[in-house]
Amino acid sequence: MARDGSQAKKKTRRTAAADPRPEIAERVLEYFRRNGDATDSVEGIARFWVHEDRHVVESTLNDLHARGLLNKRTIAGTDFYSLRKDPPPPSQQRTVAGPAPQVEGRGRLIVVDDDETVRKFMVEMLSEEGHSVAAAETGERAVEMIRSAPFDLVVTDLLMPGISGIEVLQAAKQHDPSLEVIVVTAHASIDTAIKALRFGAYDLITKPLDDLELLYRGVERALERRRLSFENRLLVDNLQKRNVELKETIARLAAVNEIGRATTGLLDLNDLFDTLVRLVAQHLKARRVSILLSENDSDTMTVVASVGITSPEVLDRPVRVGEGIAGRVAAARTPVLVPDIEKSEFRSLRTGGRYTTGSFMITPITVSYPIRYRRQRVGVINVSDKHSGDPFSDQDLEFLSTLSSQVAVAIENARLVKEMEGGYLGAVVALIRAVEDARPETRGHSMRVTELVAHVAAEMGLPDSRIEVLSQAAALHEVGRVAGRNGASQAAGNGSGSDAAAGDGPGGEWTPAAVMATERVLAPIASLRAAREIILHSANPFDAAPAPFGGDRPGIPVESRILSACEDFVRAAPDTDDPQAGKRALAALRQQAGRKHDPEVIAALERVAGFAGRARGRGAA
Repeated sequence: MARDGSQAKKKTRRTAAADPRPEIAERVLEYFRRNGDATDSVEGIARFWVHEDRHVVESTLNDLHARGLLNKRTIAGTDFYSLRKDPPPPSQQRTVAGPAPQVEGRGRLIVVDDDETVRKFMVEMLSEEGHSVAAAETGERAVEMIRSAPFDLVVTDLLMPGISGIEVLQAAKQHDPSLEVIVVTAHASIDTAIKALRFGAYDLITKPLDDLELLYRGVERALERRRLSFENRLLVDNLQKRNVELKETIARLAAVNEIGRATTGLLDLNDLFDTLVRLVAQHLKARRVSILLSENDSDTMTVVASVGITSPEVLDRPVRVGEGIAGRVAAARTPVLVPDIEKSEFRSLRTGGRYTTGSFMITPITVSYPIRYRRQRVGVINVSDKHSGDPFSDQDLEFLSTLSSQVAVAIENARLVKEMEGGYLGAVVALIRAVEDARPETRGHSMRVTELVAHVAAEMGLPDSRIEVLSQAAALHEVGRVAGRNGASQAAGNGSGSDAAAGDGPGGEWTPAAVMATERVLAPIASLRAAREIILHSANPFDAAPAPFGGDRPGIPVESRILSACEDFVRAAPDTDDPQAGKRALAALRQQAGRKHDPEVIAALERVAGFAGRARGRGAA
């Protein structure tokens, strides 16, 4: 009994799973409304357009067909569906699931004969066979009817006043090459038969029609031929359509691969985002793409990269999670595809902007954190305005969702690398400070240089991004000399090289060993490339472009010139509470202006030295 009960429950679940679902029915109808000429199999609709369980989709399609909303044809054992052009009014639509009755082999015929008796006789006989039969008394009238209404077969007399049966045959084939034609004549001859067949007639039947079975068989065979021709054409069209879909899928996979390769090595988030929006716009053929991110899973997102958006109001406006369209997508963490915003629930949430189409897509970006087993919201990707003016498709949204996963992985990789580099950087800075603190005359040297370069750079008008890199270089500028001094000290302990260590510690002079040590310590961190260049170029005197480490590039970056002057100032005036020491240090720097140091940097240093010295003194206390 228990086993029977379990089987009954399983059967109930299977039956429930296959029930037609209204929301899927609406999605199916929406697809066919947008693609009025489409004819698709159950498998194609389930996999490519609806993305739902095949059995549920099949049940829904059968229900729509039973209600008279979809046409259904079975070809080679496969069911194909298309939108019915003239659906019945709601009051006449079938409400029960199940296939609508079909009559195989019946067609829409037109009988053409100037003899009223023969015409009426053939109409009556063929109608009794279940065909839908129309009649035309002249060739001219037949051509008009063929051009104005769909027919499967034309049964025409050969000799008629005005337009002959051969001319009706030609007009019918010109209008629809698959339209079959049977010629009926009382004046059959070899020449007549050859002429009729040359112009595409399916058969030629002679009058009088003593053997009606001959007419019936001819009509049935002609309709079967038209049906097979239609089904072959349908299969070819469906195959071509699937080939197009396959090519598009392969192209999308190639695009995902390309974007993956392009972003894998990008560890700078700004470069990563700029590359992503450009590639997304390129592959989705969209005019506008933007990425909005939130910091530390906060409730506010801002635009970090965009294509096709120039309005400062849009670029600078923060978006709260849960508010507006993008905010709702971020809160729900579910992608959204809108074919036309004017016909969607988001119409009232539109915030303005000039768009050429009302179609857009938004997909969330979420990052998975191992061990914690949770997904953290990061932001969203917005895509709008297709170049073609067409709405975005389900395939476009699937492609964008796949890309958002890659974006999340790339962001997480960049974050992890940044954390590792931060730890490495922190260890190096801590080492430098520990070595500096070991001697009273160098204690706090790098920290004071870092504070001073920021003041001087701001005085000279450098942007915040460059000041940040310069401050990073100032915090690390002693690393090579620390390493060089330690190596020289070890050599001295072995009984050699004691003189090499004399000028090499914090605040000491540059030596080849210190230069090489700087390169070895900082080179592993790619993000410190700019800071490393600043440090190494700071060893160059202002009037001599060649660097002691072998560089021959002319010119010295202004950041390096600032670092060089500030380092010499702090080394000459280590005591921030001694104003006279600061004055003597500035006087010494002025004597070197134009040779070792940049005069403009010295001037800026003079303007900020007093204020910066007091600020550092208070900070140290």
